[in-house]
Amino acid sequence: PSMRTSKRSLLIQAALEIIDKKSLDALTYDSLAKASGMSKSGLLYHFPSRAALLLALNEHLASSWRASLLEAAGAPPEELSPRERLRAVVEVLSQSATRADLLLALDTHTSEEGAEVWDNILGPWLLPREEILADPDIYLLYIIADGLWVHDHINSYDLTTQERRALISAALAYLDSLPDLSHARF
Repeated sequence: PSMRTSKRSLLIQAALEIIDKKSLDALTYDSLAKASGMSKSGLLYHFPSRAALLLALNEHLASSWRASLLEAAGAPPEELSPRERLRAVVEVLSQSATRADLLLALDTHTSEEGAEVWDNILGPWLLPREEILADPDIYLLYIIADGLWVHDHINSYDLTTQERRALISAALAYLDSLPDLSHARF
């Protein structure tokens, strides 16, 4: 089993590199076989369909985000106050996306299964949509983090580390200025 896991993990990394360097459409069984040195039948063993491969990539990325959120927060979401949870979200999600992150995120919205993976893994960290109108100030922080996440892909320049840190600090200062968040229904 550990051998299978490591091969699967290597295939996921190779697939992400193909998406990052080229595009989502460039990820085919042929391109992945070439990049990984595995046969197409070997790939089919791990990922019986392209949909299964994309789902595995989404699970991998969502799990990676969850690990980053847990590390930043120091505890699982159910043990955190709304402010602590939101602080971790702003710090983690405001890092720049990789091209693969962005392309997979865009594609995920066309797949119910893919969207479900993200909802299940990141849902406990996020303010439910029903709360947007009740707490637009809180949701605005998610929008700021999302904006920082995509910034470098939609503007003609990348933010420097110093610029990104300054913007994250400003977002966190805004969070600290909000009144008691204990009413927020995460």
